[in-house]
Amino acid sequence: MGSPAPPRFHMPFRSRLNPHVDRTRVRTKKWARKMGMFDERYLEWPRRWSEETFDEADFPLFIALTHPDADAAELDLVTAWHVALWFVDDLFLPLYRRDHDQESAAAQVDRLMLFLPLDGLPRPLTPEHPVERAFADLWTGTAATMTPLWRERFTGSVRRFLDGVLWELEHVDHAITDLIEYLGACRDFGGLQFTAILMEHAMGELSPGVLRGREFRTATDAFVDAVSLHNDIVSYDREVDEGTIGNNGVEVARNALGLNRRDAVAVVDDLLTARVDTLAAAPTAVPAEAVRFVGALQEALAGSYRWHELTGRFGGTAAGFAAKPRGLGTSAAYVFEVRA
Repeated sequence: MGSPAPPRFHMPFRSRLNPHVDRTRVRTKKWARKMGMFDERYLEWPRRWSEETFDEADFPLFIALTHPDADAAELDLVTAWHVALWFVDDLFLPLYRRDHDQESAAAQVDRLMLFLPLDGLPRPLTPEHPVERAFADLWTGTAATMTPLWRERFTGSVRRFLDGVLWELEHVDHAITDLIEYLGACRDFGGLQFTAILMEHAMGELSPGVLRGREFRTATDAFVDAVSLHNDIVSYDREVDEGTIGNNGVEVARNALGLNRRDAVAVVDDLLTARVDTLAAAPTAVPAEAVRFVGALQEALAGSYRWHELTGRFGGTAAGFAAKPRGLGTSAAYVFEVRA
C-alpha cells in the first residue's frame, strides 16, 4: 500500500528565498570538493554524498530559505558550516557504527574541537579528513567578528552537536522510549541550536540579558522542536532504509503509546502544531531587541518546511518535489517571495 502521505502541516509563516542561492550552489559544491567530501574512498558510505546526490539534497537551498537576507559572502559561509555538520551527521555515524568503535569516535570529537580554539587563531594542526579541513578553513574567518562570549556559545553548540552524534551512536540500537525525553535529547544534541547561533553572524550578536530570558529560550526551543518534529515525520521512510529509525520521534511515539504509524504521525503532528503556535506568539513576549531575530526564526521554520518539500534528500516523499526543475538558474521556478 506504500507509505501514508504526510499530514497537511500547519504553517502560519512565509518563506523567502535568498537571491544569491544559485551563486552559493556553485561555490559550495566547489568548496565541498576541495575539502575532499566527494573523494572516492567515501563512496562506500551512504550514496547521498556522491556529487549527484549532493546536488539532489540541495543544501544551499536550505540555507537560502532560512537566511533570506544574508549577503552573498555570508550565505556562502553559513552554507559551508552546515554542509560540514551534515557531512558529520551523514557519514561520521555510519563509519563508527560499522566498526562498533565508540572510543575512536569520542577521540575524533575531541580532536575536531582542537580546530575551533576560543581565541580564533589557527593552530599548527594538519587536517586529516574533510571535516577537519572544513573546520580549519572556516573558523578563523568566522570567529574574527565574534566576541569571546559568542565564540564560546558557538563552539559549545558545535560540541553539543558532535556529542549528539556520539549519543546517537550509543542509542541507535537502544532507542529512547519516552517522547518527552526524546525531545529533550533533540534540544540538547541537535544541530539546530547551532543554526540559531549562527544566524546571529548575519544579524548581530544578541545581548546576554536577552539570551538568558525565559521568553527568548521558549522561542528558540519552539523553533528547534518544530524543525525536529517536522523532519521526523517526513524523513521516516529514509531512516527506516538507513536502519536509524529508533531515533525518530514518530517511532518513539509509536512504541511508547502502542500506536500504528498513521496515529503516531498524528500525535507528533499535534505536538508540532503546538510548537509552531508557541513560536507564532513569541514576538509579543520577547524583549524588543529580539523581535527581529524571532521573526527570522519564523521565516527559517517556513523555509525548512519548503526545503523538505523540494529536496531529493528524502526521496521526494513530501508533496511538490517531483515536478520541480532543478539546477543552476531554476530558482525562479519555485513559488517564493524573493528578497529585493
